[in-house]
Amino acid sequence: MAMEAAAPRPRLTLTAAVVVALIAALLVLTHGVGAVTPPRAIGVARRPWVARLQALHDLSTTTSLDGAGEQQGAGEQQQGGFAECWAAVMGLSSCYSEILLFFVNGESYIGPECCVAIRGATRYCWPAMLASVGFTAEEADVLRGFCDGEEAAHHLGSPPPVPAPGRPGSQQADVRE
Repeated sequence: MAMEAAAPRPRLTLTAAVVVALIAALLVLTHGVGAVTPPRAIGVARRPWVARLQALHDLSTTTSLDGAGEQQGAGEQQQGGFAECWAAVMGLSSCYSEILLFFVNGESYIGPECCVAIRGATRYCWPAMLASVGFTAEEADVLRGFCDGEEAAHHLGSPPPVPAPGRPGSQQADVRE
């Protein structure tokens, strides 16, 4: 009788650990120690990665880093502050099922709110944010590509109308009985 091995439990990868450390540093650098209280979800189930981010934030507000104020500004010129990053992560949390349907069922549509969250997470936090919250690098690239394509299509507007077939200058096509 062969024993079946239990499925391996997910472990915190090096990338995830770096992401967690960066969020803590960003929190302290942006707002100082104890200046921010994280938003609390009342009666809403949170994804595990959102809970980890919130726990990290709680930890970072009780910890101090010497010289943190001297480094502020350099990272914020390229990336948004903690508030923008947090809003993007919370947006990802609210559209997780829509993203899941996109990959599992082949749905070819992600709503504009989710695309805003996806773009925000990669612009205001850091480009690898999607990969660090549970999506593979390939899935993150697909999501970014889809949303960037949707944004470009939205800005281009609709194409000009195609004239109806028929004689030049006529507004109706030939109708034969």
